[in-house]
Amino acid sequence: MQKRPVEVDAGEMAEILDRYLDARGQVNYAVKIVGHPGIGKSSIVKQAAERKNRYFIDTRLAFKENVDLGGYPVPDHENQRMIYYRPRFIPPEEVPEGYDGIVWFLDEANRAHPTVIQTLFQVITEGRCGEHLLPENTIIVIAGNLGEEDHTRITDFDDSALDGRLGIFHLKPLAEHWLDWARKSGIHPTVERYISRFPERLWDAAAIHPNPRGWHQASLALSLSYGLGDEESLYDALSGASRRSVEKVLASLIGELAASDFVTQILTPRQLTTHEILSGDEAAYSRFSMGEVPVEDLLWAVSGAVTRMREMKMADDEGLLTPLGNLLRYVGASRADARVSYFLMLLRECGIFSQIPDAVRAVSQGDEQEELLGLFTDVVFDGEMIPA
Repeated sequence: MQKRPVEVDAGEMAEILDRYLDARGQVNYAVKIVGHPGIGKSSIVKQAAERKNRYFIDTRLAFKENVDLGGYPVPDHENQRMIYYRPRFIPPEEVPEGYDGIVWFLDEANRAHPTVIQTLFQVITEGRCGEHLLPENTIIVIAGNLGEEDHTRITDFDDSALDGRLGIFHLKPLAEHWLDWARKSGIHPTVERYISRFPERLWDAAAIHPNPRGWHQASLALSLSYGLGDEESLYDALSGASRRSVEKVLASLIGELAASDFVTQILTPRQLTTHEILSGDEAAYSRFSMGEVPVEDLLWAVSGAVTRMREMKMADDEGLLTPLGNLLRYVGASRADARVSYFLMLLRECGIFSQIPDAVRAVSQGDEQEELLGLFTDVVFDGEMIPA
């Protein structure tokens, strides 16, 4: 029976990798990371290698065959035998000078040939690739993509013996971690601002696009291909003749829906954002209370907030209560029919019913608090009070 992967975010995966590298190859398992394409699996492993001063080798297993890993056979006429020259893409015989070890990253394992997968068993259990010994303190990290569009699965390892020698982690990106990286990496300011306002748009697990890699590519296209390095120049370009060209390039990188919404937000911004709801922005709540927020803008922002709540719930985020309470204020103040729909969507998508009373109390007091608790009690219990 195949081992189920454990879901982690980027911060958790980074700490797991740091601890794994600290063991210096003395543990009897290898780490495997799975996730949708473009969410940063290779980047997070490379960064861990850099933090720990390890020589990083990236090998794509989809392009290798078993004979490639074993080395090229050459006849040894003097001894009447075959010898195998060491492939250049596997770790060298010794750790390169100045490094404390090697991280061998074996990517696209889900696309590897079955005979290559069997060679991985030898790599993990014996520290050997064919006839070639790996240097001490060579750390193995395996990765694979998953997603309906490319018909891949979480793990294609049907060998239970190999599966049992892996710690398997399902990496799911969070906007906060990506934004931290974006601020340090020169991501286009408009892309950064868009994801900060609509964090649920960072990636779409169902459609694969958009994803973090796609937003990085979009940033590079805007800054380098079009020379639109700031928000003002991008606005001018989208307001003029270049709009169709820019939007089509963005669509090719992040998908048509995300590209269209990204452009729309630059030219005609919505009156309410996911970030404003979850952060408890009082100016935004005042606009909403006064009826200045169009219904479609409210629906979009609430839907995004529910998506963000689901991510936080799955990550066991200890800071869930305040943003949840801020969302519940909007739900409670919506029209009666919309309120029921939003509330049921929140319960169905996030499963956070037991946390609602504490969330309401975290952001409201007095009459407002009692009114909100009463509204949600009526929806669920038909008039019975939620226990305090």
